[in-house]
Amino acid sequence: MLYRLVFVSEMIGGIGTDVQSVAEILGASERNNRRDEISSAMMFYEGEAAQMAEGARADLDRLLTRLSKDPRHRNIRILEDRPVMQRRMRDWARLCALTDLQAQDILCGRRLSDLSSTGLEKLLSCEHVKMAA
Repeated sequence: MLYRLVFVSEMIGGIGTDVQSVAEILGASERNNRRDEISSAMMFYEGEAAQMAEGARADLDRLLTRLSKDPRHRNIRILEDRPVMQRRMRDWARLCALTDLQAQDILCGRRLSDLSSTGLEKLLSCEHVKMAA
């Protein structure tokens, strides 16, 4: 059975704010997700990370265990964990980025952690957000 997780966390020490740290995270995510057959999309914004991940229950549980031990993450909060009929995402690891104007229009001053699971799922999968694979 396939599951979808949507979660947010605080990033420690400026992780996710520069190109090098984002590239390292994206590279490790792609390797791990390919091995575990997890598709995912992630976004970093103002010290927070949001992620939507899809895969088998055991693989998603391993992902959460890895992240809970990762010193770059703090206060992981699962907003949604549910079975789904099919994948919404096809990429092993996709980075979603907001321009300043998009952030202003979409977030309206809110943090990623202020959004509902539905709002984050929409944000992490919608076409109007600049994407990089």
